[in-house]
Amino acid sequence: RDDGPPKEILDVRDNSKDGEYWEALAHVIPERTLKLWDALGSALLEYHKVLTRRAELLSEATTLQKQNS
Repeated sequence: RDDGPPKEILDVRDNSKDGEYWEALAHVIPERTLKLWDALGSALLEYHKVLTRRAELLSEATTLQKQNS
């Protein structure tokens, strides 16, 4: 019987390839796809501006039609 403190079991992990793993993980999405998404994001923002302005003009036109009636 062992009455002393429990012996620690060291969990030694091989971390020699950690750098490669994290470097590869940083490039999961190809650069070409990221550029495409950026371009689509910019285009959608411009489209949103156009639609917002169009909604404002439509509101103004409706107000003018009411005034003219």
